[in-house]
Amino acid sequence: MSLDTKIFHVLRELIVDMKDADVDAIQPNSTFEQLVLDSLDFVELQVAVKKTYKVDLLPDMFVSGTISSMEQLVGFISSKMSTVQA
Repeated sequence: MSLDTKIFHVLRELIVDMKDADVDAIQPNSTFEQLVLDSLDFVELQVAVKKTYKVDLLPDMFVSGTISSMEQLVGFISSKMSTVQA
């Protein structure tokens, strides 16, 4: 299982727990708008990502749309982890 796949599974489980969502409804190409994530959900994601992966997510990343899908979030975390490990 690739690093991106592992990160996706962890984030998906977090969102399933936060939103009581159907796990199959959360796909890599799912947007945060489709998942109906609000500002409190973003804060919870920020805290979980920092705790789990030691990667900082800035609120502006979500507000500006820089990160607007699961795929983009996974890619960002993965790239930051690769930078730290290098």
